[in-house]
Amino acid sequence: MGRLDGRRAIVTGGANGIGRAIATAFAREGCDVFFTALNDEPAARSTRAELRGYGVAADFTLLDAAATGAVDRLMDAAAAAVGLPDVLVNNAATATRTGFLDLTPEEYDRVMEVNLRFPFFATQAFAARLRAAGAPGSVVNISSLSASSAVSAMAHYQCSKAGLSMLTRSAAYELAPFGIRVNTVSPGLTATKSNAVQWRDDPDLWRERGKDIPLGRPGRPEDLAGAAVFLASAESAWMTGGDIAVDGGEVAL
Repeated sequence: MGRLDGRRAIVTGGANGIGRAIATAFAREGCDVFFTALNDEPAARSTRAELRGYGVAADFTLLDAAATGAVDRLMDAAAAAVGLPDVLVNNAATATRTGFLDLTPEEYDRVMEVNLRFPFFATQAFAARLRAAGAPGSVVNISSLSASSAVSAMAHYQCSKAGLSMLTRSAAYELAPFGIRVNTVSPGLTATKSNAVQWRDDPDLWRERGKDIPLGRPGRPEDLAGAAVFLASAESAWMTGGDIAVDGGEVAL
């Protein structure tokens, strides 16, 4: 405990799933947390109460990552709530299942706006503020194994995650002189709100999918939290541009 004492983090998409698990783990380690939620205010209030229970400052804002001016609103709100953040977790994402030949420009644009454009400019704004303050920091991008492994009916999502993984490498290279590190966590098959129709409503299918994972089961949101804490902490001080696969061994196949 205490590995993030004195740190201040932004976690996008922090009210549910992987984002909530990361925000909770950060608070448990002494980090003040400001997080976003799309529209689930009850879940956001519950998350905030849980985080504050660890004795840290915590607050949230409802934010559509695709909305005009979303990045500036987030950075201003976070600074007002917890002070200048020195950790940014780009976790918020959206996904749909649509075959390549049926994908519309509107659907494509929405996924790219949320999954790639917003993290790109959030990282830019975050780094610019740290550079102006002469302070170091850490960015943790939550990508996916599907950034490098094709799955049917998700070409737009996979392209967005592949772009996010390259953003990690490009930003890591350019921001290293300022002491700002950028790394990726790539989850494998994990039970989240977006795929609840499988693990909640079709548990037999979920178990069947988990059989192909060497460790024998799909992931849970809390399985991802430790990697994010590590990348946000001084324990990974000589690591930037890297990617940690948290996948039960899928990457080995």
